[in-house]
Amino acid sequence: MKADLNSELIEAVKEKMLDDRSVLHILMETLSIGKEAAYRRIRGDVPFTFYEVVLIAKAMGLSLDEIAGNSVSHGAMFSYNLQKEEAPFDYIYGILRGYYNLYLYVRDTPSGRVSNASGNLPFVYYLQYKTLTKFRLCSWLHQTHGTKSMPKMSAVTFPDNLTEILRQASHMHREVAHTTLLWDKNIFSTIIEDIRFFSEMGLVSDEEVRLMKEELNSLIDEIEEIAYNGKYANGNAVDIYISSINLEASYTHASKENFQLSAFHMFGIDFIHSENPEICEEQKKWIDSLKRYATLISQCGEKERLAFLKKQRASIDSL
Repeated sequence: MKADLNSELIEAVKEKMLDDRSVLHILMETLSIGKEAAYRRIRGDVPFTFYEVVLIAKAMGLSLDEIAGNSVSHGAMFSYNLQKEEAPFDYIYGILRGYYNLYLYVRDTPSGRVSNASGNLPFVYYLQYKTLTKFRLCSWLHQTHGTKSMPKMSAVTFPDNLTEILRQASHMHREVAHTTLLWDKNIFSTIIEDIRFFSEMGLVSDEEVRLMKEELNSLIDEIEEIAYNGKYANGNAVDIYISSINLEASYTHASKENFQLSAFHMFGIDFIHSENPEICEEQKKWIDSLKRYATLISQCGEKERLAFLKKQRASIDSL
C-alpha cells in the first residue's frame, strides 16, 4: 500500500513537471533533502511520510485526493492525525499546526474564504485568551487520558513549542479576506457548562473561573464589535449568522483559487479533512442552506444582534 501511494505521488508530480530531473529537484527543494535521499523516495525504497506528502501537495498545487485517488475507489479520502500514542502535547501541537497552516495557506489572496457552521464556540476563537485556551486543552487531556492521571489545571505547564504555536495561531483566523460564521443561538453554553463541571470536580480553581469569566466577557465584546462593523479590526470582512435551528455538528469550508478544503470538527479540538471536490462542494452547499434558517447580525439585524449578545452575557454571568 505504501509503495502504491509512493508511486501515485510521483506520478502526480510528474504530471505537473517536464521530466524526472524536475521531480528530483522539487523533492530536494521542498523536503530539504539530498539527492540520494530524493532518489530513494522516487524508487520507493523509502516511503514518504504524511508530512512530506502535505509539503509536496502544497508546493505543487495538488490535493491529497489527486495523489491517492487512484488507490481509493468509490469514495473520498479523509486525512486525520492517527498518532494517538505520541506525547499528548506533541499531539496538540500537531493539531494547532494544522489550524495554523490552513489559515496561513488561505489568507494570502483576496479570494480567500472560510465558512464555519458550529454549535460550539470554535476553538480558534479561544486562542488569544490564555486561561480559556489552557482550560480547553486541559479538559481535552482529562477526557482523553483519564481522571487519575490529570492534575489540577494550575499544575499543567505547556512546553515552549506549544506556547509558541498558540501565539502564532491566535490571530490567523482574522487574516482571511472573508469569513462567514454561522453559529448556534446558544454558542457559549457548552464551554460555560464545561467550566462549571470541572470547577465542581475541583480541577479548576475559583480564581481560574474568575479569569475565564473575564475572558469570555472580553470575547463577547469583541464579537459585538465585529458584528457591528461587519469586519475584523484589520478590515477583513466577517458575516455572522445566528441559527434558528440546532446545529448537530461543526464544520469548516476553506477556499481560494484552485483550492478547497472541507473540515469536520471532532473529539473536542481535532478535525478530519478532505480536499475531494465533491465533498467540498456538498459541504459548501450545506452551510449555504443553513443560512435560510438563520439571521444575519453583522451590520444589520440590530434587534436580533442585541438579543443574541444579551443572552450570551447572561449565560456568562451565571458562572
